[in-house]
Amino acid sequence: MKNKVSYKITTPDDRAYEVISSSIRSAPGSIDLAVVKFKSTTKYPTAKLGNCNVIKSGMDLYVAGFPGGSKAINELIFVFREGKVTANSNKVLENGYSLVYSNSTLPGMSGGAVLNSDGELVAIHGRGDRDENDAKTGFNLGIPVNRFATVASNMGVELGGQVAPIPQNTALKVDDYFASAVQKYNKGDNRGALADYNQAIALNPKDAEAYNNRGVLKYQKLNDVQGALADYNQAIALNPKDAESYINRDALKNKKLNDIQGALADLTQAIALNPKYAESYYNLALVKAKSNDLKGAISDMQQALQLYQQQGKQQYAQDAIAQIRQWRQTSNNSGF
Repeated sequence: MKNKVSYKITTPDDRAYEVISSSIRSAPGSIDLAVVKFKSTTKYPTAKLGNCNVIKSGMDLYVAGFPGGSKAINELIFVFREGKVTANSNKVLENGYSLVYSNSTLPGMSGGAVLNSDGELVAIHGRGDRDENDAKTGFNLGIPVNRFATVASNMGVELGGQVAPIPQNTALKVDDYFASAVQKYNKGDNRGALADYNQAIALNPKDAEAYNNRGVLKYQKLNDVQGALADYNQAIALNPKDAESYINRDALKNKKLNDIQGALADLTQAIALNPKYAESYYNLALVKAKSNDLKGAISDMQQALQLYQQQGKQQYAQDAIAQIRQWRQTSNNSGF
């Protein structure tokens, strides 16, 4: 017999309500959503639903949620992260996820609102991805509200035509292949992901994001160093203002090509483009430490630490602290 679990809903006025256990309904099929209900005599405003069909790559997007606590922060704190749409697929993908975006999300934000620039709810955030080196891949997945609308009535929710239907029988577009590639990557279907990225690039040879992500796949999963380098180079040529592509190319140059000067140049450019991207300082510190510049490495890692703390990334902050302590110990032992 399964253990019974009770849930509470906390409303904006900080009141907590018990979820009616009999009201919990999972979405039919494999869509990763559920509906819960609670009783209250207070009337609360509901979110205005947006039109997912008009969302295009490059548009602004915002994710709100409550990341899990840490040793330093022992209570949930509301965070609001801005980013860009990467892809919006009309295909029925695994678990209903078909909206991809670049927001820097944190563990515990799953189930949070994904909003457009008008403050309208367009999706529910579900998954944020990092590679095996804990570097940001840029893959975040959400379930669009128009996907929920297809099953809402079966879950006891009547939307009354508020949501535009998903276009049917349309030819596959770049976003469809891109979103499919992201899901296949997350499932470990690396060859399938590669095929989808190839299709996306064939349809749009100027898609810098597709080149960047294909480079990540080739480097992290397929051990194709030269192929990854070519993709990063092309991504930067198409969009020289994207800091993430420089950071990804830096890791390749540092770890696979032993091109320390090239890695330093890429990180310097990434920081110039986005001075608040903590991963740039973190990686720069690692490169300087490899060059025996421990003083410079500690300074850059302290900058990364400060940014991690400001952004609420406590686990990453703890990693930075541990690395600083290690380098200081090495420096003292070596007489630097």
